[in-house]
Amino acid sequence: MRLADRRSCRMMNMTEHLLAASRNKNGRIFMADLNKPELENGQEPESPSPAGTETALDDAMNEMDAFISEMSGASQPEEDPAVSFSGKGAKSMLDHRQHSDEPTAADRKKAAKKAAKKQKRPMSIEEDIADLAEEEKEYDEWGRKIRKKRRKRKKSRKLSCTLVLLTLIVSLSSVLSVTILAVAKEMYGIDKDIEEKIITIPAGAAVSDIAQQLQNEKMLTLPQVFRLVSRMKGKDGDFVAGEHVLSASMSYETMIEELCTNHSDERESVRVTFPEGTTLLRCAEILQENEVITNADDFLFFFNGGGWDFEFEHHLPTTVNPLKFQRMEGYCFPDTYEFYVHEEPNIVAQKIYAHFDSKITEGDYKKMEELGMSLDQVITLASIVQAEAGKESDMKDIASVFHNRLLNSSMFPQLQSDPTRKYAEDVIAPNLQIANQLMCDAYNTYVGPGLPPGAINNPGKAAIEAVLYPNDTPYYYFVANVDTKVTYYAVDNAGHEANIAKIRAEQEEARKAANGEN
Repeated sequence: MRLADRRSCRMMNMTEHLLAASRNKNGRIFMADLNKPELENGQEPESPSPAGTETALDDAMNEMDAFISEMSGASQPEEDPAVSFSGKGAKSMLDHRQHSDEPTAADRKKAAKKAAKKQKRPMSIEEDIADLAEEEKEYDEWGRKIRKKRRKRKKSRKLSCTLVLLTLIVSLSSVLSVTILAVAKEMYGIDKDIEEKIITIPAGAAVSDIAQQLQNEKMLTLPQVFRLVSRMKGKDGDFVAGEHVLSASMSYETMIEELCTNHSDERESVRVTFPEGTTLLRCAEILQENEVITNADDFLFFFNGGGWDFEFEHHLPTTVNPLKFQRMEGYCFPDTYEFYVHEEPNIVAQKIYAHFDSKITEGDYKKMEELGMSLDQVITLASIVQAEAGKESDMKDIASVFHNRLLNSSMFPQLQSDPTRKYAEDVIAPNLQIANQLMCDAYNTYVGPGLPPGAINNPGKAAIEAVLYPNDTPYYYFVANVDTKVTYYAVDNAGHEANIAKIRAEQEEARKAANGEN
């Protein structure tokens, strides 16, 4: 048995003896005999004499004093002042506590003992035993304080909290660093597209509107930062309305300086007009003749390439038809433009793209869906109507003839339009470095079925609307008198041949009248 266990057993035996003592009403002390033998024949137990009782109590107290002395000698050599038990002196118990800043339960018990001594009130046996048990709770069997383990746990928790805090600080620092780097790259145009784009600033636009417009044009992604830079530079009210050439690779500061610069006073400008029905090759020649560009082929390269994210570009075919002569024939909208002399060809192409984009409305796209036609098909058919019509008033009737043929392709597989054959012979064939009869036949609607691969000129708005909103007619044929610009329509070939004969007679009569013949 361990020493602690033996001490506990001994302590319990002594406690049982001491607790058996009690006082009578006259103050005489009696001790119950815990090991009293059984009485025979109903004999009454002899009452202990007062002297015997005092002797038994003294023996028990002496045994308790010896036990306490033994415990004190086994732990520490120093002793505390003696504590009285029932008026009898007893040896002190050893205090195993280690002092700390905050009073423990043992400290409070010790203070209670000192207070009892000052009041000259002896501690009872029950209080002394409870005091001893309370002290032993704070120590293990080797006399080590249990509180030290709690301190270690507190230290461990403090260390864990410190590590979590450090991890959080490092993570926040990393996120902040990445964010600052991303904002810096955006502000200075690092790793951005270097291609230039025309930005048109409306008159009276606020800096917030301009910032939003630049974001929509994919020139920047942080309009709030743009507004902040503009305010810091004091440029909020200095933006110049009109066209400006910007690039996403520019810094925000450079963009602001460009938007606040009036280039109209620095560069010479020229006005150029593209008539309705003009081919794309002829448009390039007009630009070069007016010194807007120095090389027509450079303009055609950028114009056919496109890729400036205009709305109409999203409605174009995703694949290129190899039989198409000029990919963007039909999209150089006929109108009067103002360009700078010796302007960059890609900037000129963008201006024309922007103008075309503004002419096709959301309602036009919805109508195309109703007709089951793509934008490219509408522009192609509009170019044919533009070339065929002698007058704008004839466009919707002519458009109805081609719609009727397209809807009845089994009866009328070819559109049989003279301008398409002329385009193949006069425009495509002379400009091909390598002869391509397949391409020419594809554009010739007397040979190829349905619509040609692409437009044959650049139609105006009236021709486009005629295709979108044609008149409802039963005609499948038409023919025009080029002299009088009168168009005749027929539902069948016999009526068409009669109209042709009629036109020939009119022309012959006009010739005779011009020559004074009867």
